[in-house]
Amino acid sequence: MIKKKPVIGITAAHDFEKDTSSLKGDYYEAITQCGAVPVLIPATEEKAVWAEYLHISDGIIFSGGPDVDAVYFGKGNMPYANEISPVRDSMEIFIAKQALAADKPVLGICRGIQIINIAAGGRIFQDIYAENAADKQLLKHSQQAPRWFQIHNINILGGTILHNVFGEDALRVNSFHHQAVSKIAPGFTINAYADDGIIEAISHEGKKFALGVQWHPENLWRKDCIHLKLFERLVSVC
Repeated sequence: MIKKKPVIGITAAHDFEKDTSSLKGDYYEAITQCGAVPVLIPATEEKAVWAEYLHISDGIIFSGGPDVDAVYFGKGNMPYANEISPVRDSMEIFIAKQALAADKPVLGICRGIQIINIAAGGRIFQDIYAENAADKQLLKHSQQAPRWFQIHNINILGGTILHNVFGEDALRVNSFHHQAVSKIAPGFTINAYADDGIIEAISHEGKKFALGVQWHPENLWRKDCIHLKLFERLVSVC
């Protein structure tokens, strides 16, 4: 009997002006490397389809992308907020809530960690530079360098899921964000933070696998294979 490969749904970028959805190959190639079948989840306003995406997927990756509408975490959109994707926001928040409730494995990447945290009741910074104290010196979190370049360290907390995945106390990562988790959702714990205190990873220890990371491991695994371990763990629990 041939064992069925896990199906991993990956949320896609949505260009609302062109009405197109797309996904960079680094995401789905990482999943195929780990022995699973990637399925692109395009943004749609058809709410009846959202639950079907969840149903056909053994696990979900919430991919990187634009800012999240501040209404989802009880704020108004400030001048320093960037592009918002309304259809994608509503769909991903729904899928994240349902996946967490059903204990379906989820991995959030960059925007994805923010989506998971918001869906579970947490908050994010609309802009880490504008909303942190003026006397707090932050690192450069939106690098002007190749996407595979690892620009800063993260500190991984012992006993966390992330530490279990990597077996390391520190790691070099890339960075492409100006938003980040500010208040973690109930039930979640911090797994890693940058040297300036910005949260870089969170997880829910009570779930089968619910992990979010602020960097982009899909851009790193080809040159530094340790970052493939995140995708390997997701596939293994599926």
